[in-house]
Amino acid sequence: MTFSIVTVVFNDIIHIEKTMESVINQTYKNVEYIIIDGGSTDGTKEKIREIVLKHAEIIQEDKEDSKYFLYAQAKKYQNFYFKFLSQKDKGIFDAMNKGVILSQNDYINFVNCGDFLHNQNVLANIAALNFSADVFYGDLEICYLDHNHKFIKKTSRNLDDLYCLFRDFGHPNCFIKSQVHKKYLYDTNYKLASDYDLIYKLYRNHCKFYFSDIVISTFNSGGASDQNGFKSLREALKIALFYNTNFIVKIKIIFYYFFSLSKKIAKLYLPVSFVKSLLKFKG
Repeated sequence: MTFSIVTVVFNDIIHIEKTMESVINQTYKNVEYIIIDGGSTDGTKEKIREIVLKHAEIIQEDKEDSKYFLYAQAKKYQNFYFKFLSQKDKGIFDAMNKGVILSQNDYINFVNCGDFLHNQNVLANIAALNFSADVFYGDLEICYLDHNHKFIKKTSRNLDDLYCLFRDFGHPNCFIKSQVHKKYLYDTNYKLASDYDLIYKLYRNHCKFYFSDIVISTFNSGGASDQNGFKSLREALKIALFYNTNFIVKIKIIFYYFFSLSKKIAKLYLPVSFVKSLLKFKG
């Protein structure tokens, strides 16, 4: 089994090294590591190149006015490759689509800047399962308040629960078969919840899902979807209502929308101790 791990970043020199090292230090080395930079101007682009060249030898390097591309092979591991593209994009999901298009291995997973694979054996543990599915998914660790509070977010095994607005599915804890992902790219009309739309789309098109209770990724609460939480939630509501026509289910979706809305309001205005407990609830 081979993996394409994709990191999307823009102007985040503070966190990029930790994210990259979580992929580079995996014990399983049959990996293509793709880094997509949105044309950073804070030194992130130069830092990425520095990290890649620390671990790999250049195979191809293309420099243009508006685009930089680097292809390299790890010095110690012949099956570990780097692809680094720096180019302006039209948003996070446009950048993520570029990563999908560049991928060539069996399964794609996104570990975007600020997040990281949960431990060094994540890919080895997944490969050992020897499963056959279009989508593999597992659990997620959530970090709140810059890693001062962590907890495991258990993902539902019941795919019918998808109507509950995200239901803990997203790019950090899903591995999608490359040939499937290339057929179903992220819809860039959604700026914050397109990963939720994609999972729903794959489910509605009868793709095969496989679950394991492996904790896949550590997700740092406070990214784009959190900073634009109300807009993200509205997008999720629109997506869930689009994929469900049953009246009763639509009522449930609206209920979950207001429940999730109350959680987001609480994160903004209530004491931290209360918010930490509230975040563990589903919805």
